Amino acid sequence: MPSFFIPARNSRHRIACFALYRALLRQAPRISLPDDLATAWGPVNPIKHLVRRAFRRNRADTSPRIVYPALKAGYQILALLRSAASSPSSTSPNADHDSITSFLRARLAERNRSLTAKETHPPHSRNPPKPSTVPRPGTIPLLVDVTPAPTPQNPNPKPVYDTPSRPRPASELGGTGRRKIPKIDMASDFPILRITKPQPPVMSRVITQKARKRIARMGFVMAAWEEAIPDAELEDEWERSVGRLLEQEGRTKTYDWSKGNVNAEICEAQAIRDDFAKRNTYRNTIHLHGILHTEALLTKEREHQIARADAMRRLIEEETKLAAQEKAQRADERRKRWEAKMLELHGEGWRKLFPNLKDEPQSTPLPR
Repeated sequence: MPSFFIPARNSRHRIACFALYRALLRQAPRISLPDDLATAWGPVNPIKHLVRRAFRRNRADTSPRIVYPALKAGYQILALLRSAASSPSSTSPNADHDSITSFLRARLAERNRSLTAKETHPPHSRNPPKPSTVPRPGTIPLLVDVTPAPTPQNPNPKPVYDTPSRPRPASELGGTGRRKIPKIDMASDFPILRITKPQPPVMSRVITQKARKRIARMGFVMAAWEEAIPDAELEDEWERSVGRLLEQEGRTKTYDWSKGNVNAEICEAQAIRDDFAKRNTYRNTIHLHGILHTEALLTKEREHQIARADAMRRLIEEETKLAAQEKAQRADERRKRWEAKMLELHGEGWRKLFPNLKDEPQSTPLPR
């Protein structure tokens, strides 16, 4: 057989695999199982479940070196199931039936051990749960919207954000006690503040949701310009044509105005003209309530992102200033400890041992 043979693209191989798959599934219900095994995997037959799982696991195999042993094992299992199904009764099973029951009990025990480990030690189990992206209760937000309320003089105030929980005082810093200056970064066109590593799952979820929403809005605007607006213009042209035809038809008919008759065609044509005079058209509706509204949302979102980035910039400046002051304070404390040690070792004349020693620099006091 040629080395470039791909089993999944060969019709004979596919027919053989599907035939084996159906034969295995047909044999599964014919095997009598104890009640504890028959319902261990839920309402589905355990043999059917394992067969489907095995085929699903091996469906990506394309190498003949792997496919041939898998098919051979499948035919052997089919013969085993047929032999077990021919057992006279569940009270007097044959050896093949006993082997299937033993195998299922072993798989059930392994499954129960895995589920128990998952409940007892989720991080160390075989299938650990994914980290939750739900916001933690009691979490203090980093950025708070402090935009002033609209007024008649300023109906659309500029967005303003503040960071009331940061910068934190030196007494609240954990770890080494040294202040780590955060960095501002861009993620999918959104400014974020990187404080710790790795990136929290909540931040990843928020960035993904914001990016998807922005992409969907931009896609809607593009689709409206390319598809909805041309269709709406065709609808408007159709309305104009209908109005002209109604007006022509109304002029050819005679009505007895003294009996209160109304020329419906002329009235309908006039209503169409009024709609166009008031710009109450399909195109204007899509442009006003679709495109302009979505663009306004994108613009408002961009203004809020700029305000958030400005608040992050101010926070970084404050953190940098405090980090420099705390560094100078630590240097002063080290200098004082060293001078106290020199005084203890060499007495009052210890400065003569260091003729090039500079005077102690004065550090800037930290704000309270």
